[in-house]
Order: sequence, then C-alpha cells, then structure tokens
Amino acid sequence: MKAALQTGIFSLTLFGVPTAAGAVEIYATTDSPPPVVIVRPVTVWTPPIWSPPHLVPVLPPPTDPVPPLEPPTHPQPEERRDPRASVFVGAGYGGMSSARGTAGTWRLHLGLGLGATEIGLRADVANRAMDQLSDHAGTAWRVGAEVAHRFLEGATVRPVIAGSFDRWQFEPDGAPSAGAFGAGARLGVEVHYHVGSGAALVFGADAGYHRILASIDQADVAKDIFTFGATLDLRL
Repeated sequence: MKAALQTGIFSLTLFGVPTAAGAVEIYATTDSPPPVVIVRPVTVWTPPIWSPPHLVPVLPPPTDPVPPLEPPTHPQPEERRDPRASVFVGAGYGGMSSARGTAGTWRLHLGLGLGATEIGLRADVANRAMDQLSDHAGTAWRVGAEVAHRFLEGATVRPVIAGSFDRWQFEPDGAPSAGAFGAGARLGVEVHYHVGSGAALVFGADAGYHRILASIDQADVAKDIFTFGATLDLRL
C-alpha cells in the first residue's frame, strides 16, 4: 500500500505538481490500528522571475508655443550699400548769377568717393559770358577743390552738403587775364540709380554761394556769385 502511494506521488511529480508552491506529499502508515492517510505539505523552491525595470521618461514642463512671425505687410527693399571707394566722373549745365546778370555755364565734375564723403574738383565755365559778371566781355571760369558729404547712405535720394576752396580765372577781351581765389558752399540733392555691382548713375541738382576773396586788377568783377545747375555722374 505504501509503495503504491509513493508511486502515485512520483507520478504527480512528473506532471509538475511538486514544482508549484503548496504541493503536498501523501502516504499511508502501516501501523495498527487501521491505516491513516497523512497529508503533509511540501514546500518547493521556485526561482524568481526577473523582469526589466520600467523606465518612465521625465518630460520638461509644457511651455506656451511661440506664435510664428507674420510677414510685413509692406516688405522693405534690400538695402544696397555703396562701395567704400569709388570714382565720380560727370558733366552738366547750369549758371552763374551776380548783381550784374546771369551767365550760362558748363559744368565738369571729377571726384573720389570714400564711403559717404567725396573729395573732388568741380568746374563752372562761363564761355563768352563774362560781361554778366563784370564790366568786360570775355570768358570766366571757376575750379573748386571740394569736400562733400552725402547723407542717407544706401538710399536712392540723398541730400548733399559741400564746401570748396575756389580758383577763379577771368579772360577779358582786350585786357590781360586775371585770377583770384575764393571760398564757397553748396547744397544739393542726388538720385542714385544702381546699374551694377558698385556702379550707379547719379543725377544731382544743387545751388551754391561763392565769395571772391582776392582783388582783381584787370576787371571789375562782382564779389558775390551764386551758382546753380544739374550734373549727371557715373559712379564706378
């Protein structure tokens, strides 16, 4: 009887019963009085089952979304900077005016631009119109060594202010030529039309005041002379 019960226990073991916690062992006693079935629990060790740790990502606190920038209603044109060094070459037409009259003049311009500042020469030639400036007929001309400054660098329309040291030359009819020195100031405005990288056509209009500081022996010339006119320059 005990052998049969032990065989049954072995069979249960094969079917996995002892592998679980709380399995039991059953056997019968052989002593008298009649046999008694004793059930005794058997503790079976089961290896722990490992599971990977559960990682919880830490997210930054939510922030308010930044609204996208709206494009401007009127887009601004790209600013075009002038080269730091440039050359001005141009010509134009204008006039000289004094208390005795007004004479037409041809204008010539040659300058070296250094950013917004220019150092150059400007000439006004009154051909056969000296009688409008003095008591003699003949030719008069002026060459001014000038320093000019342009405001609003990069803009299309720019105000200009300039000062000059003038050399006057008079060629009266029937009398020796005479020269004089003076000083002047000029105000104007220019329109810059870009035609390429660093190149532009510059249309300018201005008015100036000139004072003759040295006396002239061979001609009676007005001391205060106003100039005005327009010039078209090529800036390279």
